[in-house]
Amino acid sequence: MNMKHILLVTLLYVFASSAYAAATAKAVAIPDYPADKLSEHVWVIHGPREFPNPKNQGFMNNPALVLTSAGAVIIDPGASVQTGEMVLRVFGKISSAPVVAVFNTHVHGDHWLGNQAIVAKYPDVKIYAHPSMIAEAKAGAADSWVSLMHSMTEGATDGTLAVLPNASVNNAEVIKIGNTRFRIYHNGQAHTKTDIMIEAVEDSVLFLGDNVTYKRIPRMVDGSFKGNLAAIEIALATKVKTWVPGHGPSGDSAIVNAYRDYLQSVLQSARTAFENDMDSSAVKAFALKATDAYKDWPGYEDELGRQGVQAYMEIEATEF
Repeated sequence: MNMKHILLVTLLYVFASSAYAAATAKAVAIPDYPADKLSEHVWVIHGPREFPNPKNQGFMNNPALVLTSAGAVIIDPGASVQTGEMVLRVFGKISSAPVVAVFNTHVHGDHWLGNQAIVAKYPDVKIYAHPSMIAEAKAGAADSWVSLMHSMTEGATDGTLAVLPNASVNNAEVIKIGNTRFRIYHNGQAHTKTDIMIEAVEDSVLFLGDNVTYKRIPRMVDGSFKGNLAAIEIALATKVKTWVPGHGPSGDSAIVNAYRDYLQSVLQSARTAFENDMDSSAVKAFALKATDAYKDWPGYEDELGRQGVQAYMEIEATEF
């Protein structure tokens, strides 16, 4: 091989190595957030409430820890490998127990792409989700969410890979882990078609996923207003002591009622427009008045208009 060939091969090797490094580069770590103790065995890291952006590095959900006699259980470990690593660090300060199980509440990647970090440390961990969540993730939602998080954070989630759940659960199932029971609720399409709510029975805590958010308006494009309201009624019927929304602070049933009232107000605004033979574009004017109490919630300005149209279309579909 002459010098020209050697130089060409060397350049190609350097280029390929650089391309590989760029493709697998990992963004900087997320600073540790505090964990709030909600009950004897439950802690939650309450993330920022705005949408994913470079500043929050994509972290904006509520990862939870439930300690059982068999080990630690994590619910919704977040939007990226960086979030998952932060979750492990923070919860590791509370307990050195190994993570034996993870629950993913639904298909939206801001809640579950942190699986990657958990599996990296605990390769045999069971990750539970609804079968529809697993199917949608495999059908392309996983890759779409990896790309979306990269775009919205301007690369702050780089290095994240989609690690899917490996165990399915459905409505009314009870998963016993050590001395703790986890009861599953699923009523079809609510925030999405893939939602589960998870009750930590012994601690009387219900993890709502995005079927309820508090002080933040979520996207509803994959959901159903009527289905979401039905899921909320199922949640309220549990009469647990503590409620953990998908986004926003945890608390008593007032947080559930607040989001239920928001959904009902948008749906009623759509019904008013429909019954007066008005176009779907008229819903927003009614909804602005009906939901004034929510105007300071992040996401309100971005989502209210399209949610009004969506609610109108749901009502229209039931009439024809």
